[in-house]
Amino acid sequence: MPGDIILVTGATGRIGRFVVTDLLQRGYRVRATTSRNPPPDDQGLEWREVDLAKDGDLGWLVEGCSGVIHLAAELGKKSRMRPLNEGATERLAHAAEDAGVKAFCYASSIAVYGSGRSVEISESSPVLSIDQDVASEYWALDYVREYGRTKLAGERAIMRVAARMRCAVLRPAVVVDIGQIIGVREWSLFKRMLASHRHAHHIYVGDVSDALIWAIEEGLAGRGEAGRVDVYNLAEDDRDMPRHIDFMRKALAASGDRRYRVVSVPWVIDWLHDFLRFHTLPLRNPLWRMRFSSERLMRAGYQLKFGMAKAEQLALARLAKEAKTGAQSDLVSQNSPV
Repeated sequence: MPGDIILVTGATGRIGRFVVTDLLQRGYRVRATTSRNPPPDDQGLEWREVDLAKDGDLGWLVEGCSGVIHLAAELGKKSRMRPLNEGATERLAHAAEDAGVKAFCYASSIAVYGSGRSVEISESSPVLSIDQDVASEYWALDYVREYGRTKLAGERAIMRVAARMRCAVLRPAVVVDIGQIIGVREWSLFKRMLASHRHAHHIYVGDVSDALIWAIEEGLAGRGEAGRVDVYNLAEDDRDMPRHIDFMRKALAASGDRRYRVVSVPWVIDWLHDFLRFHTLPLRNPLWRMRFSSERLMRAGYQLKFGMAKAEQLALARLAKEAKTGAQSDLVSQNSPV
């Protein structure tokens, strides 16, 4: 509860920065990890420099903590995925159990489902093979498949270790901040056209942070069964107008930025592109056809704090402000003496 120390790994990442700020604002003390030289401790925030993929004993990291929010992960380098996403997760869970940590929350990913045979995906849907890379299970590049498999391995590691802690695993969809929502305009024209029809699967980073803290607070309050690992999808796939083209049309109206004006190509072109890219045609659904249900999380008592409608509203407001500022700058330039 407020005043307790919460360990946040991966604190300098996109989600981690939000989580640290949210925890501090709610009165928690935060111990945050970084693999770089840490800044000075400040306002209840204490930094610890650690390479989780290499450091063995992590007892010193969790000592005195009531909860752990484990965000640190390797997304790009295959050679570091197994040591960090699985090995470090297991060592951290062991250290937390031994130190008497009450609540442990792990940020996993919808990547663990790969390319589903069904369109509708719940927590009980089939997941990737952990011990071998089966290309037909996931329409994705090899490092993305490895990421999904090792995040799933991290989940299983926590399940092996948990005995007294109350644990939660959240599987968020595509986590975005305001800059990334706006950033679709930076995509190549080909990508904007090809992906325009796709269901974005966006979940706002503020909601991810809030859900992680909700899960920790549930554990700190003693709700749920000790030693149990609850798994939840975290998505907003049932919202209105979830496609990339839906946002680009609103963004064009708000900003006048022509990069948001695209012609949407038929979905079959996108499917053919994936076939040519991955040289396979599995009887499965690519990510953009799948729908991830958060019903289990909502039944457990969590409700989104912001929602993508609010996040898009903030993004459109920023675009409108940029457009207004740009117009004023042009006017000043036109009226300046030569």
